[in-house]
Parts: sequence; structure tokens; C-alpha cells
Amino acid sequence: MPVGVVRTPEDEIAWERAKERAREQYPDARGEQFYRIVMAIYKKMTHYTPAPRRRKKISW
Repeated sequence: MPVGVVRTPEDEIAWERAKERAREQYPDARGEQFYRIVMAIYKKMTHYTPAPRRRKKISW
């Protein structure tokens, strides 16, 4: 489970559901391909949007 994306208990449940769904739909997927499929399903299930990136202050 990716730590940067899955942070709450609800996210963990959604991640497990996404893995189950991926196994059902893509039984032959392995390794990185499986991870990418799970991540895509997870993002759709949770309506994931990345946190805004913080800009570094440049001190002159």
C-alpha cells in the first residue's frame, strides 16, 4: 500500500477493495502492472486528487 496516498483507515479499506476488484478483472496481472491497475481503480473509487505542491521559497 503506498504510504503517500493511503493515509487513513478508510483509505486502507478502499485500497483493499481496489485490490480485490483488480484481481477479479485482471487475474493474470502481476508486479508493477498489478500495482498500476490497483492504483487506477483506487483513485477512481476515492476521487483522489493530489495535495497541492508547496513551492520552496528562494532566499536571495
